[in-house]
Formats: sequence, structure tokens, C-alpha cells
Amino acid sequence: MMEQKHNCQQQLEDLRKEYEEFAYIVSHDLKAPLRAISNLSAWIKEDMGDNLEPDIQNNIRLLQNRTDRMERMINGLLDFSRVPRFDLEIREVNVQEMVAQLAAQMREQHSLILHAQNLPTLTTYARKLETVFQHLLQNAVTYNENQTREVWVEAAEAENTYQFRVKDNGIGILVDAQEKVFRMFYTVQPKDQQESLGVGLTITRKIIQFVGGTLELRSEPGQGTEITFTWPKTV
Repeated sequence: MMEQKHNCQQQLEDLRKEYEEFAYIVSHDLKAPLRAISNLSAWIKEDMGDNLEPDIQNNIRLLQNRTDRMERMINGLLDFSRVPRFDLEIREVNVQEMVAQLAAQMREQHSLILHAQNLPTLTTYARKLETVFQHLLQNAVTYNENQTREVWVEAAEAENTYQFRVKDNGIGILVDAQEKVFRMFYTVQPKDQQESLGVGLTITRKIIQFVGGTLELRSEPGQGTEITFTWPKTV
């Protein structure tokens, strides 16, 4: 029985490694032709100068936008595949300062009020924790139609973990979409209305699973979204 269990675990580990290698290779191999398409369309536009008809200009613009989006999707897939292998440096993190710095960056594009309290300092995978908060804060301001976005971030201490809570005053998520938002490239709003790729929560959950934490989402349309996740005190 023990040998059978070991074999199953080894098979799962081999499959995981194969997937990561596949995603990494595909991501890199797809970038070259995409960049070539983008460059060619730019050269055509430049060569034609002011002689392009409005319809052709619009078609070239759409082509460039689609290739740019595809490249960003590939980057998202690459980031997803990197979770178990990259950003493994462990160092001390002041979460209060980290969240404040991330919010300051987002204020360059949005009016944002941050309510942060009881956030700890811990020694952990610093870059991974930063990525989690970056995606959660970005979603909070992106899926939000209020003139002033508000985000509440707080933490509660347990024996071996911290439980973080991130709540916003955004548009909220329908009940039947609350599991779908963790799928790669799924977006709450139509893609032609929203520039978000739909990878943030997918990567967030994968990182939290990687460190052994848990994640829960609660939301109602028009009432904002609340995400709680646990993060180990030591890794």
C-alpha cells in the first residue's frame, strides 16, 4: 500500500513538472510569431502613411490590440507556471508598508482610499505575498465603478497562521460566477469592456495553495467583494 501511494505521488509530481515545462516552452515559443505580427502591422501602417482608409486603420489597430492582449495572456500563463519555481527568496516583510506602497502605485490611475490595520511583520516568501496583495488590490480598483475606490485590509493572528481579509466597495460578483473567477482568463465583465486578463485570482489561489494556505471569497452584486486567506507564520 505504501509503495502504491508513493508511486501515485511520484506520478502526480511528474505530471506537475511536465505541465510546468509545457507551459514555459509554449509561452516562449508563442511570443516570437506574435511580436512578428505586431511589427509587420506597424510597418504596414508606417509604409502606407496617411493613405490608409479609416476602415483599414481600424483593422490594423484591432490587430495590434489583439496581439498585445495575446502576449499578455501568454505572460499570465508563464507567471502561473512559475509559481512553484520562482520568487522563493525568504525575508522579513512589513505587510503594512507593503500594502501601502502597492496602494500608492494604484493611486496614479485611480482615486483610492486604503483602510489597513493590524497587519503583521513576518518572515516569508516576500515576493509571493506581494504578488497576492497586488492582484487583490488591482481587482478591487479595476472591478469598481465608484468615483473613489475603498479597500479594507486587515489581519487576525492564529496559532500558526495569519488570516488576511481584503474587502472592497466594488461591483461585486454574481453567485454563479464566484468559482469561475478562479479559472484562467475568466473575467466578470465582457473582454471588450474590460482590459483585465482574468489571471490575477488564478495566480493568487495557486500561490496560497503553494504555501499551504486557504482562500475564501464572499461577494454580492453591488455590495463589493471580500476575500480572506490564510498565510503561514513560518515557511
